[in-house]
Amino acid sequence: MVTIQSRTLSHSNLPIPDSLVHPFEQMLDFKTFTSLRRMVSHQHEKHLIRRADFVQQLTLYLPEVAARIEESDFGIVHLEVGAMKLATREAIVRRDFTTVHRHFILIADLLDHADAELSDAIRISYLEALFLDETDPAYAKARCMLSRPMENVLRQSELRLKKMRAAQA
Repeated sequence: MVTIQSRTLSHSNLPIPDSLVHPFEQMLDFKTFTSLRRMVSHQHEKHLIRRADFVQQLTLYLPEVAARIEESDFGIVHLEVGAMKLATREAIVRRDFTTVHRHFILIADLLDHADAELSDAIRISYLEALFLDETDPAYAKARCMLSRPMENVLRQSELRLKKMRAAQA
């Protein structure tokens, strides 16, 4: 307990509980504080990638794919992501898994930092359009190269599709 002398009463000591002096320290233990600090700092570091950023990243890292986007498709995120899907599909068919890996690295990074619109476009126009209902061994090999978050998104899509088909039957 901390003792503070009163200015109005001579020679009297008024005790003040420690919780009034350090209320924040009483509320959180060190482990909780560091966990919250880590979470907040991670959120500040995470920059959301939007549609325009997608085209910029694609142009920077895969210019041969960006060149495939037709001028009339610019501004429509699903068509832009669809051009990336077509390039990946051609690489899978050619069994050029080095190129497929390069595409997956970019998509994984974009998916990790994507805003809701870009995330939906990657899920629908890239992952679902590329892998749903594909049984070719080349696609199976390519699927093994997916990052864990990409694989999780694809599995969720497959479960949704399975439930929809079961409901229709």
